[in-house]
Amino acid sequence: MQKIELFQQTIDAWLTKDLKKLLTVLSEDVIYTECFGAQYQGKAEIEKWFCQWNNPVENKVKSWTVDKYYVDNETALFTWTFRCFYEGKEGILDGISLVKFSGNKICEIQEFEQKHEKFRPFLK
Repeated sequence: MQKIELFQQTIDAWLTKDLKKLLTVLSEDVIYTECFGAQYQGKAEIEKWFCQWNNPVENKVKSWTVDKYYVDNETALFTWTFRCFYEGKEGILDGISLVKFSGNKICEIQEFEQKHEKFRPFLK
């Protein structure tokens, strides 16, 4: 499986709430850091996070669209737009994931957030 497909499988797992699909592409000692600072180390912590996030059942990743990507050996960057319904609120954000690979597994994901709504402060 190519690196782009590995990352897409993590997205598909969130869209379908498929824990097994997510864990399949992660290394045992994976480190996942969310854009607000929460960090999960190892598959066991990621499993707890995934299950907690997806319970109650109303929580849902509505879409997660990759716009651009760059892959260089064992590192990739993906820009994306993420839409969800979480704890009774709709959310949307743009972001970048810095993804590191070890063989055919993801060993690290770092997420960085950007506000979805853009503005031009010097446009008159």
